[in-house]
Amino acid sequence: MVAAASIAFVPRASDASSYDAVLYPARPFVQTHPDRLATLATLFGLKPPRPGVCRVLELGCGAGGNLLPMAAALPGATFAGIDNASVPIARARSLAERLGLSNVHFDEISIEEYEPPAEGFDYVIAHGVYSWVTDPVRDALLTLCARAVSRHGVAYVSYNALPGGHLRQALREMLAFHLGEISAPDERIAAARGFLGLLNAAGESDDDLATRLGPEARELFDHDDALLFHDTLADFNRPFYFHDFIARAEAHGLQFLSEAQFSEMQVGALSRSLQRKLLAIPDPLRREQYLDFLKERKFRQTLLCHADCTLDGTPRPETLRALAVSAALRWKADEQSGRVTFVGPGNAHVITDHPLVVRTLETIGRGWPSPVWIAQLGSEGELPAICDALLRCFGANLVRLHVHPPLVSTIAPERPRVSPVARLEAATGTMLTTVRHTHYQLDDDLGRRVAALLDGTRDRPALLAALQDDGASADDDLAAAIDASLARLAGAGLLLCDEP
Repeated sequence: MVAAASIAFVPRASDASSYDAVLYPARPFVQTHPDRLATLATLFGLKPPRPGVCRVLELGCGAGGNLLPMAAALPGATFAGIDNASVPIARARSLAERLGLSNVHFDEISIEEYEPPAEGFDYVIAHGVYSWVTDPVRDALLTLCARAVSRHGVAYVSYNALPGGHLRQALREMLAFHLGEISAPDERIAAARGFLGLLNAAGESDDDLATRLGPEARELFDHDDALLFHDTLADFNRPFYFHDFIARAEAHGLQFLSEAQFSEMQVGALSRSLQRKLLAIPDPLRREQYLDFLKERKFRQTLLCHADCTLDGTPRPETLRALAVSAALRWKADEQSGRVTFVGPGNAHVITDHPLVVRTLETIGRGWPSPVWIAQLGSEGELPAICDALLRCFGANLVRLHVHPPLVSTIAPERPRVSPVARLEAATGTMLTTVRHTHYQLDDDLGRRVAALLDGTRDRPALLAALQDDGASADDDLAAAIDASLARLAGAGLLLCDEP
């Protein structure tokens, strides 16, 4: 028999030119924020550098969509971004200048050529890079992480994972065959959408053709053009088993710290029999790999630290005493049983009838989007139970923990303001970066116009005067609409606290 030839994308140009041709979406990634990285490092026993005065390096920073909001929110910290694509770097530099940010700089240079400063960095971020480059660059990336990360610092590396990535790899091979010699980016994107639509339609119209490829194709079809082009249609896109990635990291003097999404490490969503079997595995790294097998995980956001750091294998509830907590919660009590169901983002929920836990979660929910210091949630005698409950809620993805909580205003002050990054975004688009380093879609025109004006110099009458539109709206109606917009911005975590 003749072995079947594998089908793969053939590199047509350098990575730099592809990112110059199609700009990657400039977005914040909350899981890469120094607060998130420092919080997890603290939970696992490290003493990480304080986010407010830390040094951060991002590899493959693109147009600065992740670093610029961090630099604006943490003026005492310093940030560096590198990328080998000239157009995104030029855009990042231009935006930093327009925003007046002197604590961030961007260099057009490859990972292999970059020489970190002697003082290194406290946090190194590589989001969406590792799976999408060649093996020599992957090796250079891990080498750089090991060299650049400070003593108790953290490196964040995301990558496509196996076994879940097998299905997407199959789709990539099909797309490579379908696209053939098509080289123009817009033509490749259009042809890929046509093929993905065909797979999805086949499954919807014919039960005999319905396979797991259909839903996967639908998911890829729904990606925006830039994400589809640079992720799925990239020349290089290799998924890894967790154990393989960790072995590579260990060869560079790094060790596994945790996942950036703490809930992804938990077994609570599994049946009790599966939980017992997994927890019986003594090696935590091996346990993580088996969890990937069971969940068919296809993406990981792994945190690494130096191999000689001593870690706590299991986070201790008492560590939470020094942290803050926040959560967007809804809750409803069952009058018959007295049990209260708390619901957070997505499917996260907790049901409890414990009065102290109910009171604690209600306090956190009412405070949203502002965090609450955990030490202020109860008496000294109550704190052990509160910390234990909140650690469980963190594991269930119901709450967020913070070592450096974002300073957000829950109501609009006399002269409301948003970050300069959000103002610039409001003036040019609809996706705004919140103080919590998440993004918020603001589709109404008035809301965008209001946000663009919120530099802290205008009170309500000044905002009203600036937004009056040739008498098209009555003053009372416009004033009420402005108040409604301010309330939405506050609820989204966009309004800053008054400056001292």
